[in-house]
Amino acid sequence: MMRTSSLAGLALLLLASPSLAQEPPPPDPNTSPDELQPPSPDPALPDPVVAEEEEDDDQDKQAKKDKKKAKKAKKKAKKAKKRSKKVDVSGFITTQYEFRIEQNDDGQHDPDGFRIGKAIVRVKGRVNKRIGYVIEIDPRSPTLPGVMRDGYISVHVIPDHEVRIGQQKVPFGYENWLSSRELYTHHRSELSEGLGRGFTHRDIGIGLVGKHKLAKGLRLEDAIALVNGSGFGVQADDTHLKNLWGRVGLRYKHDASNVVVRLGVSGAIGDQREPFDPGPPVEDAFRFQFKRVGADLEVDHPWGFAGMELGASWDEIPADSGETELSTAYVITVAGKTPWHAGPVLKYDAADAEEFSRFTIGGYYGEPKADFRVHLGYEYWTDEFGTHDGRVVAQALAAF
Repeated sequence: MMRTSSLAGLALLLLASPSLAQEPPPPDPNTSPDELQPPSPDPALPDPVVAEEEEDDDQDKQAKKDKKKAKKAKKKAKKAKKRSKKVDVSGFITTQYEFRIEQNDDGQHDPDGFRIGKAIVRVKGRVNKRIGYVIEIDPRSPTLPGVMRDGYISVHVIPDHEVRIGQQKVPFGYENWLSSRELYTHHRSELSEGLGRGFTHRDIGIGLVGKHKLAKGLRLEDAIALVNGSGFGVQADDTHLKNLWGRVGLRYKHDASNVVVRLGVSGAIGDQREPFDPGPPVEDAFRFQFKRVGADLEVDHPWGFAGMELGASWDEIPADSGETELSTAYVITVAGKTPWHAGPVLKYDAADAEEFSRFTIGGYYGEPKADFRVHLGYEYWTDEFGTHDGRVVAQALAAF
């Protein structure tokens, strides 16, 4: 009886305990241990909290990048604006000593002496992206009509071109367009000083100068100017006809060999008033009209430079007379180059207008555009009056 009561109490206890009543059945002996582990979370599904934090971090990083980029762009624009208004001051001075060598057997020659060749100061700047200016002065000679050489406003509105309004060089030939500090000799040729220019190298008017790339290493160079024709420093035109000057050419550079070749043709048409010449012989002032053409070829090689230029002019003297005179001129220049930035120079120029011919032999130190240069040259020249005394010139140039 007691045994029966114990069994009944145990049964009641099992019914009263849910955990004991719902105890899972024992595992199947055929089930593997891995299948008995609880399932792990899917790694492909992001945690919402972590994903939100990462998104906030990315936004912060992008905001910092944008802020840094904007600050950099603002700084760059500020520098560009400052640079656009930057004023560049440059120039050079040449001093030389000349002495004569008796060659015409007249027992006389000009005195030897020192002189200032040039004292150039050039100011160049920009008002804004489109407008600039150039002012160049040379106060060394009181015999010239003014100290200002270049004085023009530059306008940059045409692609690859610059519009110049004011006093500027007239484009004709190769040598005439160069600064004197870029020449291989201490003097310009008779072509450049004669039919390659107007009354002076510069005049007042409007010009267009451009360089346009055609292919690798090849570019087109063009320049044209419409000027008064009275020379620089003359504010009022003394003739009714304006003068038109121009040059167009090609420039090719072979990068592998560092060889530069230039070829160009030039032309001019206009009139000019020749002032009274007290002589001797005395010549009254007169006006004449002209038509001019020219051609030039230059080869610049690491071993040397060679250039040739020629020109012709048909002058109607006096103007409207119907009588035309033809005059020609040419120049040949050859210069050697060495690793020491020095070399020999030979130059021959001639003009038939005055039966002029000149042979120059010498040497140089410092290639064109160098900050310090030295020229040493001997000139032998003749004209319609016969042979002149030889001239030896030692010239030094310093640029800044």
